[in-house]
Amino acid sequence: MNDLELLREIFKDARLHVGLGTIAQLGMATDGSALRVMVNLLPENRQVVAQMTFADVFSVTIPEIDDLAVVAFVDGHPDDAWVLKLVNTNEEPIPVYARAGNTMIAPRVGKKVGIGRNTSTPTQPLVLGTVLQTLLSNVLDKLKELSDQIANHTHIGNLGYATSVPLTAAEFLVLEADFLGYKVSPVDDALVLSDIAFTEKGS
Repeated sequence: MNDLELLREIFKDARLHVGLGTIAQLGMATDGSALRVMVNLLPENRQVVAQMTFADVFSVTIPEIDDLAVVAFVDGHPDDAWVLKLVNTNEEPIPVYARAGNTMIAPRVGKKVGIGRNTSTPTQPLVLGTVLQTLLSNVLDKLKELSDQIANHTHIGNLGYATSVPLTAAEFLVLEADFLGYKVSPVDDALVLSDIAFTEKGS
C-alpha cells in the first residue's frame, strides 16, 4: 500500500450514512408530533433509534414490527437517524393495480384508508361509483314505469264507470314527459362517476 492509499484508509469516512433494517419497536410521542422506532440494522443487527418520516405530513402509514425500512443518518451520526421509506417484501408486494403503471393508494392488510381532516377520524365510507350508478339507474327506470302507469291509468268510480284521472296523475304526466325528454339519463351518461379517483369495497 502506497502512502496515498494509506492516507485514504486512515481518513476515510467509516460512518454509516444509509442502511437497511427491520422495525423492532415503535413509540409515539404523547402529543402525536413524532413516531420513533427502534430499527435492527442489517446485517449486523445493531439497534438504533430513528424518527419515522412519511411521504407527507398528511399522508401517514404507521409501520409494523418486522417491516423492512431504509434508514438515513445525518452526517453519519448514529444518534441522528431517520426512517425514510418502508420497503416492499414478499409478504406485502406491490399492489396489482400499481404494477400496470397506475397510481395506487392501498391500505395494509386488515387496515383502512382514511380521507379527512388531521384532527378527526373519518367515519363515512366512500360511495361505490358503479354500484351507485346501477342503483340510481334502476330507480329512474322504476320512476318512469310508475309515471307511465299512473298517467295512463283509467280511473273507475264507485258506480263502475270510467271517470277523469285523479289530479295527481297530471303531475305524473309532466314527470313522464321529462323522463321521455332524456335521450341519456343523468346517471347512465356517467357524469356522476369520476374518471380519476377510484375506490373499492374490501371483503
